[in-house]
Amino acid sequence: MKAHDAHLTYQRTIVGVSLLLLTLGGAWWTWQASTPTVLYQQAAPTRTERIPTALQPQKAPPKSQEAAIPKLTEPPTSLNSPNSPQTEELQPESYWLKVDGQQISLVPQQVALNAAASSEQALREGVVNLLDNPRTSGQSSAIPPGTRLLSLRSTPEEIYVDLSHEFGQGGGSSSMVYRVAQILYTVTSLDPTANVYLSVEGQVLDENHPLGGEGLMLRQPLTRQQFTEDFSLN
Repeated sequence: MKAHDAHLTYQRTIVGVSLLLLTLGGAWWTWQASTPTVLYQQAAPTRTERIPTALQPQKAPPKSQEAAIPKLTEPPTSLNSPNSPQTEELQPESYWLKVDGQQISLVPQQVALNAAASSEQALREGVVNLLDNPRTSGQSSAIPPGTRLLSLRSTPEEIYVDLSHEFGQGGGSSSMVYRVAQILYTVTSLDPTANVYLSVEGQVLDENHPLGGEGLMLRQPLTRQQFTEDFSLN
């Protein structure tokens, strides 16, 4: 009888332990199913992370920074605006001689010029035009044929002109005066008050080095006003 009771007690113990294990196992699986696994998982990139940095919307600067940014109060001046500075148009002139009986006068002739030329280039074109001798009806020149421009250099107030030796050849005193006048007035066509230093083959023409066989003595620098007074030009 006692052995039978002991066997029943053992069976009940086994059944109780099994039920306890089943209960605990079910609870564990229920907890695992309700808890997400986070190992080796990475959050999906957000929309902003997929957009390249340069294309992402920028945050507005703080108000203190906005106040420091300068703002245009007026639009920039257009190149075609009436208030914009205009490039000065250069119009050099070559001076020729017009003979009317005993009267000789200097006559200007405008020189065609490249729009991009500097003032120095403009004066050089004027002299070259004069030396190339493109005469028009009723006009003449006292400059000997073959005279060449060796150099021309200008500053805001002075002009330096060097001519070839042909410039001092042939003619009398009147011819010497008017050939100098032609060069002087041509190179001062852009600035009639400029001072001119005239030389032949690098030698400045002055009291010690007169021009040509007649020995025309010049006061350097030459100016229109001074030259007209010295030689009574019209």
